[in-house]
Amino acid sequence: MLSMALFVSDASARGDLDDATIRDTVHRTLDQLGPDECYARAAEVFGDRPEVALPRIQWARERCARAMAPVLAA
Repeated sequence: MLSMALFVSDASARGDLDDATIRDTVHRTLDQLGPDECYARAAEVFGDRPEVALPRIQWARERCARAMAPVLAA
């Protein structure tokens, strides 16, 4: 769910965002949209633009894994 929130956020995959920014972006997106809307928007992108969706979800998963690891380990 966290990576889906980053996936549908307005964060740019081109910039090197720090972990705190990733966490803030994920939480803000979840607060604004909720999990169901994040999944719905992600599904729409995968249906309409799969060539864009695959690299973005890979980016989102990698960034969330790195950014959330210290929080989840605590």
